[in-house]
Amino acid sequence: MSGVWALLPFKGAEGAKRRLAPVLTVSEREGLVLAMVRDVLEALTSSASLAGVLVVSRDPIGEGLAREFDAEVYADNANDLSGAVREASRFAESQHSASGTLFVPGDVPLIRPDDVDAVLAHHERVTLVPDAHDVGTNAAASSPPNAFEYLFDGKSFKPHIASARRAGIEARIVRRVAFGFDVDTIAELVEVAARAAGTRTGAFLEASGVRDKLG
Repeated sequence: MSGVWALLPFKGAEGAKRRLAPVLTVSEREGLVLAMVRDVLEALTSSASLAGVLVVSRDPIGEGLAREFDAEVYADNANDLSGAVREASRFAESQHSASGTLFVPGDVPLIRPDDVDAVLAHHERVTLVPDAHDVGTNAAASSPPNAFEYLFDGKSFKPHIASARRAGIEARIVRRVAFGFDVDTIAELVEVAARAAGTRTGAFLEASGVRDKLG
C-alpha cells in the first residue's frame, strides 16, 4: 500500500537498556522494553496517517510483536541503526510502494496516535522530531524513503538537520511532548513513570514493583 510506512527497529529485549542496570534487574529491563514497544506499536497501528507499520528485527520476539499488532516484519542485515533504517526504507519502497517512511524508536511509550498524526500532518520531504533536549532524534519522516542520510548515534538531531540540508532539503521540525520522552537513563525512566498512566509501560512499572524502586 502506498503512503507513509512506519519503521520501528527492534534489536530484542535480552540485555537491553543496560544503563538502567543500577536499579532494574535483567528481567525488569526486558519487561520494560517489551511494554514500551507495545505502547509504541499501538500508537502506530492506530494512526490513520500511516499506510502500514514495519517492525525491523531479526529477533523472533520482533516477529511475534508484528503478528500481535497486525504489522509486518523485515529482518535487516545491517550492523547499526542507521543501516537498518536505510534497508527497511528500501524494502518499504520496493515491496509496498511506500511514498515515505517514518522512523520511530521503541522507547517512546507516551506517544498516542494523535502525536503520530501531528508529525505527518504537514510533512512534505523531511520532518524531524527531537527529544526533550534537542539532542537525539525520536522520529524522522522522509519522502521519498531515504531522502537524506541517517546518522543515528544518540546525538543525531542536529546532524540530521545538516544531513537534510546536504540533500537540498530544509527539514521541518516538530516538537511533541510525548515524543520528547525516550528511556535510556534512570532519570528519563523516572520522568516517563510520572506520565505513564493508562499505558502498558505504566501498568508494568506498577505491577513489577519498579515504580516503588524509583521512589
